[in-house]
Amino acid sequence: MDPIQYLLDEHRAILTGIGGLRAAADDLALRGEAALPAALPVLRGAGALMETQLEQHARKEEATLFQALEAIFGADGTPTVVMRREHQDLHAQGEALRQTLRELNEVEHPAIEAGGAQLRSLAARGGSAVGLAGTAMDILRLLEQHFAKEEQVLFPMAANLLDEAQLAEVGAAIERLDSSGAPM
Repeated sequence: MDPIQYLLDEHRAILTGIGGLRAAADDLALRGEAALPAALPVLRGAGALMETQLEQHARKEEATLFQALEAIFGADGTPTVVMRREHQDLHAQGEALRQTLRELNEVEHPAIEAGGAQLRSLAARGGSAVGLAGTAMDILRLLEQHFAKEEQVLFPMAANLLDEAQLAEVGAAIERLDSSGAPM
């Protein structure tokens, strides 16, 4: 298995999985609370994907490719340090989105489903639609920038620094993580 191609393929799958997030954020920014009923399922799906697929992807990178690179050039002040920090930032943004959605669901779920006066009140009190739109756009920006750094800097660096045997070991380690079936 080519571990770099595997990780690139996961990037594509993640971006496809959150494909509707930009449209939902734009709709929330444009129409406010009126867009919540259509946007919430998209936002919930993005939050769930970030909690599962994106989190597992980050752990695979850190436990395999990053470790292989750090064995060559160390861990201090290197691109892997930046990538780990960005993984943490993305996780925090996903958690912020999930927390906002939990609050909407637990506090005003009937209003969200039914629309009407309570939903308008929710938006007026907390700017929920605007907040959700902003969080969604922040997530998209961070994710796109992060993937670009990995694809344009880190992955080519790995392809140049790691020999065939090291790349094969990274690939085998990714396969072991995938086949373990346990959450990473």
